[in-house]
Amino acid sequence: MDLYTFCRELPKVELHAHLNGSLSKSTMMELQRYLADSGIRDETNAFTDEFVLGAGDTRTLSDCFQVFSIAHALTCTPEAIEIATCLTLQEFQADGCCYIELRSTPRNTPHMTKEQCVAAILQGIQKSSLQHPMESRLIISINRSSNKDEVEEIADLAIEFHRKQPELVVGIELSGNPTVGEFKMFVPALTRAKLAGLKITLHCGEVCNPKEILEMIEFRPDRIGHAICIHPKYGGTKEIWTALCKSSIPIEVCLTSNVNTKSVPSYDSHHFKLLYDAGLPIAISTDDKGVFATSLSQEYRICADTFNLSKAQIAQLARNACQFVFDTRIRNKIQEHVTEFMNKNNTAI
Repeated sequence: MDLYTFCRELPKVELHAHLNGSLSKSTMMELQRYLADSGIRDETNAFTDEFVLGAGDTRTLSDCFQVFSIAHALTCTPEAIEIATCLTLQEFQADGCCYIELRSTPRNTPHMTKEQCVAAILQGIQKSSLQHPMESRLIISINRSSNKDEVEEIADLAIEFHRKQPELVVGIELSGNPTVGEFKMFVPALTRAKLAGLKITLHCGEVCNPKEILEMIEFRPDRIGHAICIHPKYGGTKEIWTALCKSSIPIEVCLTSNVNTKSVPSYDSHHFKLLYDAGLPIAISTDDKGVFATSLSQEYRICADTFNLSKAQIAQLARNACQFVFDTRIRNKIQEHVTEFMNKNNTAI
């Protein structure tokens, strides 16, 4: 079995995927048809090619956040959100995912409230579960550009939906433009959510901000995303790197996202190698598969090619990632999928 096929068929867990950033071109076209049939103005003007940041694109991390306005315009009603959720989950399932934690920031639009937005995603997850065996969960996102009242409102929503549907709403996260806001403003809301039983993941170290990065690590979230500017080689400090190594916090690594946003110069220079060699817990993820024109199987293949990892090592990465899922009740089940695949393909270590 060649490496491409191996990575595609390998049962994988996706732990860092933003719904609006994961929209494929076919999904966006379907949403445009829906909006046209519903008589709702399509403010994207069909320029969906602007949504993709591929290799060699001159746009940077800051520019990346502008492209999300296209996805926001297409997912402006509960029905559109449900369609987007179903189609996106179908694509992850087809790519060999056996478990996914989709994440999204609740939004008010002229056609829906934040509460209706969350309910529509959950409806899409439930509908998808009837058609596909992949297990799907939701992480509710807080955007760093939100004001204090919005932050508290979203935390309240996450807590309430977790209380009603704990089998579906498993976590809360902090994301958005890393140059906006201060982490300490979000701590009270995140702490409330944590005490209510929600797991916490934070976008951490996307830009050099040693003080905030250390605050995030000391907060002891259940996972962190990206973790770029932590080691001194990547703009961090020895203190931060030591704190991360001691914490053993699982890291959601998004190779293509980091390369395409110029957060790191190339795959060869990606900090994955430092994290992997240090024995830190890693979950290979896509971040925004639509924006960055990738897939989870492609991220595993790139990882194997770039860092000369064997099929056994790649399979072990996938198996280890199962330990970091927020729905602890399902960890053993999805680990068994990967173990069975490893044994069948003689890749057990």
